[in-house]
Amino acid sequence: MECPDFYTNLYKLFQIEIFHMKYKARFFHMADIFLASTHLQMSLVASFVKKIARLSLKVPAESLPLCVKFIYNLIHRHPSLEILLDAPDRMDLTTDPFLPDEQDPLKTDALKSSLWEIQTLTHHILPDVSYVSKDLYEKGIRLQGTERDISGFLDKTYSDLFKGESRKQISAEVALNWEAPIGLKFANNDFTSTIFEFA
Repeated sequence: MECPDFYTNLYKLFQIEIFHMKYKARFFHMADIFLASTHLQMSLVASFVKKIARLSLKVPAESLPLCVKFIYNLIHRHPSLEILLDAPDRMDLTTDPFLPDEQDPLKTDALKSSLWEIQTLTHHILPDVSYVSKDLYEKGIRLQGTERDISGFLDKTYSDLFKGESRKQISAEVALNWEAPIGLKFANNDFTSTIFEFA
């Protein structure tokens, strides 16, 4: 079966709305398969990399590790795209030649751009996000031999993210200014109710 302009149509599907749909996990699983070939044009894959990087500035926090690992795998399959990680003269929105509204992935000028969006995520408040972003942006691809497994991040929700962060033990003493909430009520089986203790 042949689908005309298959990758152009796939590229058009990468919109912010996809991160709020119930089939997000299936979409990224299938997109990973479709973009697995190492014989795809470099400019085509660069457009997907830049599109996902630009979307990562707006997606929900629980989807950020998925975005970064997805980008990591695309660059791993196409090592020549590492040039996107080192472009000091194109490090913000005003100097980025990438055309996010272009519908044809071969005409986005993605290869002239850089992944400054991922560098921005290296300073994210969530440790999981900043860690995977530094893994890509600072360490690069060359010294790391395998692709990243994205299966554990396909169905990750905000609740999973909250549970993971709340279970972490903090070894250092942290100054807190905490006042117990008044009138805040949770359902009996809600995970959040186990976090707060009311006097």
